[in-house]
Amino acid sequence: MRKQLLCSGCSVFGLAFIVALAGLASCSSNPGQTGGQGGQAGVSGKGDGGGSTMSLADAGCTTGAVSSYVLIDDMETTTHGPIELATGITAPLTPGYWYNSGANYFADAGIDMSTPPQMSFAFTALPTPTTTLCGKASAHAARQSCVLNGLYDTCGLGFEFAQMPDSDAGVPLSNASPGDAGDAGPSIPRTTIPFDISRYKAMTFWGMTTTPAPTTGTLQVKVQFPDTDTDPRGEVCNGGGGNTSKCYNSYANFFYFTSTWQQFTVKLNASGDGGAAPVDGISIDPTWGYQQAQWIPTQVYGVNWQAQRNANPDAGPPLPTDIWIDDVYFIE
Repeated sequence: MRKQLLCSGCSVFGLAFIVALAGLASCSSNPGQTGGQGGQAGVSGKGDGGGSTMSLADAGCTTGAVSSYVLIDDMETTTHGPIELATGITAPLTPGYWYNSGANYFADAGIDMSTPPQMSFAFTALPTPTTTLCGKASAHAARQSCVLNGLYDTCGLGFEFAQMPDSDAGVPLSNASPGDAGDAGPSIPRTTIPFDISRYKAMTFWGMTTTPAPTTGTLQVKVQFPDTDTDPRGEVCNGGGGNTSKCYNSYANFFYFTSTWQQFTVKLNASGDGGAAPVDGISIDPTWGYQQAQWIPTQVYGVNWQAQRNANPDAGPPLPTDIWIDDVYFIE
């Protein structure tokens, strides 16, 4: 049986950790632990005050340090995208949009237990404006909450990097049409294309949840990077056919979100290309999916975050999940 139920528009998740990058200063961090356990970082002024607090000078938030960060999106300029990343996205390419995804309790009966509803993703205003990288103000975040009932049901959100006008499509793709609806001009069919992120060493973001498990105080969240080897659009994991059962096992790592905002950083090196093991980078799950998949940083479709119910429906009540993501950056 498949260990994960993922789709091309789906998200991802898992174990929390912070990676310290040599020569790159973040606003606050503690070294991640090994053995699959998660490190955490408190950010001054962010969330409910958990974690350590530093002055900006102590945190190394100098001009040089800030210039090492490349903004992907801070969720402040639109309701759901396009993302703000500009590097590498030039005409005729356009930036991609945020989306939500997942299986939900009573979904078969047509009752959507997601907030925002499926196919209607929008950013969420923070109850209290907070700060992220080097004192930057934040008033909105990307949020997705669900009620998961079935085994391996998922709840997630994410974005895709770049799209190309699609002259052959009669209607926009589902993950592009919400953005088209917010554009000033007429709807333009677009298709997501692979994007080159090989210039970046890592990605950093802020995350939290309002639904931590009572026993651990955390929600397991997975962040993954679908590329042409693991996404069926690349026609590798599915052999170019319609059977996608081996697809969606993308290169990823895991985090534990708590009810306190934390900064998380993931290195973009993979066990499949001579890099470090998952605790220090990204890898595919060795228990299912297309096991010959390589990490191809020049051919990445996007990023997504996902929570998953791993218990049999008979083992207990539905699982509530609530994922908050804020201020996403690449690190050069």
